Amino acid sequence: MLNSDLFFGGRRGFLFMAVKLKYPTGVRALLMEEAAQRRQIESRFVEMVERAGFNEVILPIIDYVDPYAELVTPEANRRSYRFVDREGELVAIRSDFTPMLARALAPAMGEEELPLRLFYRGDVIRCEASRLGSNRELFQIGAELVGDDSVEADIEILRLTASLVRAFNAKPTIVYNDVSIAASLIERSPAVATALASKRANGELPDDLRPIVKKLIAGEATIADVAPFAPEAAARLKAMSKALDPDEFVLHLDDFEGTTGYYTGIRFRVYGKGLLARGGRYDRLYERFGTPAAAIGFTFTIDDLEE
Repeated sequence: MLNSDLFFGGRRGFLFMAVKLKYPTGVRALLMEEAAQRRQIESRFVEMVERAGFNEVILPIIDYVDPYAELVTPEANRRSYRFVDREGELVAIRSDFTPMLARALAPAMGEEELPLRLFYRGDVIRCEASRLGSNRELFQIGAELVGDDSVEADIEILRLTASLVRAFNAKPTIVYNDVSIAASLIERSPAVATALASKRANGELPDDLRPIVKKLIAGEATIADVAPFAPEAAARLKAMSKALDPDEFVLHLDDFEGTTGYYTGIRFRVYGKGLLARGGRYDRLYERFGTPAAAIGFTFTIDDLEE
């Protein structure tokens, strides 16, 4: 028989073992029932995206930091786990699939292969320092349509997100906007960025921009209002609003959610029983890795779905 004092090192050893049995903040094991539920949700999700014509790619869990340096916002930097490996290289654990897919795909794809419909799945690790106790390890599944810059591609992706939410017995609400509207206004005057961020039409705004900025902040702007400043975005939004079900898709021109990062056009959030997914269009991401290609996609956090 094992001597418990020898095995645990007495009370001090027992306390040491108790501490080591805990996991780091934000991660946990999924045991039998939870694991089975996760796999069931994952299988249904994969079946639906495959039926929609998407093919799976598998991406690495770590990569060098340098290829993404110009893409990563200070906020994303703070959330990522980075370390120096044994070769002295700075590497990071995967925290965002989309840039990793662009880095992997851009050098390998040819124009004749486009458009491509791809999906991926796996864990991302994010240190949410401002949310004590929140999940840091998230299992995600995402899909991307690469090589199609049409409004029809936007509509296809948005409809697919809605169908995925409905498959899990929830009513989808998808809030969308076009980040190029704010970008076009900011290009005319940097003061617009401050006004939109603070939601105050300050005195530094040029006279010709003050009325539209005020309307955007108040949530009163319409597609017709933004058309003179961003005609392409307005035309795209008008076509989308005609094609999408207004009971599920809501245009919020006043939605300025933090930094735009690599997004260049449509940006959306997907709600069911809470926030389930995010996505948008990023037409200049692939050219940063060597091959220009339009792209739009979304990523669901599977832990937020219910069977």
